[in-house]
Amino acid sequence: MNQEIIEVLLTSEDADTDALIFKIDGNQLVVNLNSPDCQSAFKNIFAELLRKLVKDDIVLELNIDEGFNRVLYKEVCEEYIKDLNRELNECKDELRKQLSQGIGI
Repeated sequence: MNQEIIEVLLTSEDADTDALIFKIDGNQLVVNLNSPDCQSAFKNIFAELLRKLVKDDIVLELNIDEGFNRVLYKEVCEEYIKDLNRELNECKDELRKQLSQGIGI
């Protein structure tokens, strides 16, 4: 299996919009952290990451935009990406096992 590093950028698009941008297969999937729909966006990105996990080992790497100064967002996003990497690693073996046995997911 290939290991792919997926860049995740924490940035402020403007004074009122903080975002996590996941760069997956040349696409930028944006989660507006200030939006009430951010949980739905996270679910969609998790589903996309699971699809990639079938073929490749993936690791998320958080980068924080220079000048981003919201300490709480930094700390929360660092912990979130660390937890998400752990969760993906735990899912990897089970997902591939089920696929090799012909069990649909």
